[in-house]
Amino acid sequence: MSVFKNIAAFFILVWILLTTSAAGASEGGESSGSKDILAKVDAIVVNLKGPSKHYLQIEMTLKLAKPDVAEKIKLYMPVIRHKMILLLSSKDETQLEPVEGKQKLVEESKKTINQALELTDKEGVTDVLFSSFIIQ
Repeated sequence: MSVFKNIAAFFILVWILLTTSAAGASEGGESSGSKDILAKVDAIVVNLKGPSKHYLQIEMTLKLAKPDVAEKIKLYMPVIRHKMILLLSSKDETQLEPVEGKQKLVEESKKTINQALELTDKEGVTDVLFSSFIIQ
């Protein structure tokens, strides 16, 4: 019977150590600022400018300065999507195909979204990450 008690005690000790270290890592990450605050934007599909009949399908994740910005993004999502559709549909495929064009679009998107939220780059969206970017 003592073997079973030792095994049970061992597993309980391992479980305690794992849950305590996981909780400590989570708390440490949040307090040090290393944990990113992200908000996902559903796919947006637009026709691109020009006679070529190309379209762009894009999915984005927004990196936020503060957690309370996530709530504001939910509230302003119709405005954000509208402004992003206007921005994206003003582009043609030659502007968006090179990496430099995508990097410029990141900056324009960040500015557009922060203007919709009435926030600065340091208060609102700090980066735009493309999770999908398809031109057809």
